[in-house]
Amino acid sequence: MPRRPKYPDEVAIRIPKDITELYEKPVLELLLTQKEAEIAERIIKHIKENGRLWPDEWKIIVNPHDYAEVKNYYRTLRKLFSLGLIARGKEGSFILSNELSRKLLVLIDKVNALTGQKL
Repeated sequence: MPRRPKYPDEVAIRIPKDITELYEKPVLELLLTQKEAEIAERIIKHIKENGRLWPDEWKIIVNPHDYAEVKNYYRTLRKLFSLGLIARGKEGSFILSNELSRKLLVLIDKVNALTGQKL
């Protein structure tokens, strides 16, 4: 029987000090490393095309003979799940989620309430 996946309690998000870098970098590279961002793009593209990502479809996204790439795939999958970009679907599959956007909207509302600004 396979082990249950362990999802991290916290996900560190690196935001560059120089704001001009923010507009030049892809969004996924802000949240993940460059290698993880590439794999995340492949995962999201696969889910968009097929509607969901089944547990046995990892071989389509990464090379099954490259252990480092497989390890990065599972690490990226856990981070995407913890961030709220993807969610669990039926029978263990992964689907796209809008949980991260809801969290960011709440964060924006809280910051605006603290500073007294309105959008």
